[in-house]
Parts: sequence; structure tokens; C-alpha cells
Amino acid sequence: MQILPISFQRPTNINHKANSRWIYDKYGNELYKTTTYFFRDDLDWESLVRFLCQKYKNVSHVNFINHACSCGMEPFSFVISLMLYAPENIKKFTPILAKDINPENILMAKKGYCGASTDDFMRIHGITKGRYKDFFNMKKDNKTDGLFTMYPKKVLTDKVVFEEGDIFKDIENIPEDNTFLSCRNFWAYLPYEKKDELARRLSERLKPSSTLLVGHHDTTCGGVDKILIKNGFEKCKIENDFNPLYQKV
Repeated sequence: MQILPISFQRPTNINHKANSRWIYDKYGNELYKTTTYFFRDDLDWESLVRFLCQKYKNVSHVNFINHACSCGMEPFSFVISLMLYAPENIKKFTPILAKDINPENILMAKKGYCGASTDDFMRIHGITKGRYKDFFNMKKDNKTDGLFTMYPKKVLTDKVVFEEGDIFKDIENIPEDNTFLSCRNFWAYLPYEKKDELARRLSERLKPSSTLLVGHHDTTCGGVDKILIKNGFEKCKIENDFNPLYQKV
């Protein structure tokens, strides 16, 4: 994601603020926020997995790429969803290649801990039906009410590869066919011309066998649905139409 060539972040407790901190330019202007959490509620995670398994049922391997992965909560959410709803297909969709433009995010993801809230824990607890210990070791922060440190277990970390990356620079490296590309909830921070450029270049790169996932924030605040359709994408029809999922016409 290209916003400005120079940026910095205000000092934070990276253990617990990794999922919600502002990134600033050299003049102190806000660029974007690294907001993320486990199992964001703009997705029906089970319906998404069912759709992908059906679309790629005759494919031996899917290139699963997650740009703007932040500190890793989203790719780990994808892995857990696959393990819960389609364990027979886990090898088809992993390892997930998870990238983010912010080096601090990738550093935290590689270190293998996530600062999580009580809401994060409750979402994980609900989706896993209480099996959260299958996926995480946890430590309660006694100094800060309602916060945890969650350590993803090997069953998750073995299935995600983290790299620093800018989607604008990475497009030519994205496989054209059988790619599931998640690049969510950052489009609204881009000026219109950059949104249009990204949509156009992705449309030129991806074949109809590939699938693009954006975020609810991108469509409601960034108008990305109209920009994608203008550039040759169509919205996929799945059980829960709330999912901002697109493919080439």
C-alpha cells in the first residue's frame, strides 16, 4: 500500500497496541490505522470457507495471499476457519502468504504473539466452541483490565509465512490463476486515483479462476465496490451476501 514514502509510529506498548495504532508521516499527520482483530465481523467465516472449497474443488492447490495482514490476527483467523470448517482441504489452501507494508507489524507477527482484548477472546471462544486452547497459549495481563497476550501454537504458525510487502509493488508476483487474494480494510485510506489504479492492475493481473476479498470498511467508506465493478470485477454470490468477495467477469 503506497501512502507516503516516509512514515513513523508513535511509541506504544507493542504487545497490546499492535492491533490498533496510528501510523504517521514525518510531519505527524495521520496516514492509516493498523486496526485488526480476530474474526472481524464483516465476514461470515464459515460461508466464505464453503464458497472457496466449492469454487476450487477440482484444484490441487490455491495460492492464498493476505495483503495488509497487520500483526497476523487475520491470517490466523483464516487458518482456524479452514481447520474448523474444511479440515480436509487445509493443505490445499496453506501455507498462507501474509504480507504487510509496515515492518513493525511483520516483526510482531513473526515473534508470535498478539495483544488481544476480551472481545477477541470471546469471538475465538465462540467460533471454536471453546476449543481455543487447541490454537493458542494465553496469558492474562493483570495490569490492564480486559487484555490478553495470545501466543499462536505451531498448528497455526506452520501454516502462515509472514513477509513485508507493498501490494502495489507485488502485483506482478501474484499468480494469475487459482489465487485467493485478501486485501482488506485499507482501500479507504487511499485517494481515489490509487484505488482505481489498484483495481485496474489487479483486474489486468488476475484471471477468472482467482478471487479477491476486500473489507466492509472498503466498500462502505471507500466506495471500492463501484471501482472494482468499473474495472471488470463482479460480486460473488454466496450464502451471506455481506461478504465483499469479487472475481473477474
